[in-house]
Amino acid sequence: MIQRRAHSKAADGRCRQLLVSGIIIGMVTFVPSARGETIVLGTSGWQVSWDSSLDNFVDIVVDAIIGDTLFIQKSAEFTQGPGPDGLFPTIPITFAQIDADAVTTIAINDEIITNSTGFDWTDFHFELLDGDDAVFDVEATNGSAGGDGFSTSPFDNQMFSDDAMSFWVDGFGLGNPDALVEDGTQWFPGDGAFDGELYIDLMLGAGTDQDPFTVFSFKETPTPEPTTLIMLLVGGLLALRPARDGHV
Repeated sequence: MIQRRAHSKAADGRCRQLLVSGIIIGMVTFVPSARGETIVLGTSGWQVSWDSSLDNFVDIVVDAIIGDTLFIQKSAEFTQGPGPDGLFPTIPITFAQIDADAVTTIAINDEIITNSTGFDWTDFHFELLDGDDAVFDVEATNGSAGGDGFSTSPFDNQMFSDDAMSFWVDGFGLGNPDALVEDGTQWFPGDGAFDGELYIDLMLGAGTDQDPFTVFSFKETPTPEPTTLIMLLVGGLLALRPARDGHV
């Protein structure tokens, strides 16, 4: 397991160091029935889990539980590039409520994201799946760090979807088309004492047959730079053309 040091942020604004393990998101076939690693997130009333193919590579660290908010740190090393469709394979991390009195907010304090895909990235996507029991808290996210919000530099252009289920970042909207996370480098969203948090609001379940505990998935996806994306898409279309024309 590769270990890297990340900056932890306490609620009082002090910066302390916490050693965290890297999350390596290997691009493998997702098998929903496989039993994977499960980590109980302190006394928050939540746990996280993932497919067993990632058991040796995935980790999430509890930073703090303050009031009704769980602060976590996570890391991800993406190791394979996009397929012919231009999309990077992704594997969601599942969050599950395990206590009726669970916290109602999860805040991602900071991340260490490593690009080992062989491709430069021009934007990045954060998504919540499996219904509307979990949504990004846009106001809290933008108001963190004294109003500076969740830092995603160099991707300083940030956009939330209307339903607050998606959050994507790039450099284009602010006139910074050269913003990249280059292959072989690390990117640190939110890292540092004053770089904000990405907040997720949660609707809790009562844990009954009629009102089961809440379960949602969180996934992240990079996008290759446009020239590479066009080449991949053209290559995929050419690969399909013989079959469409009836040739072998």
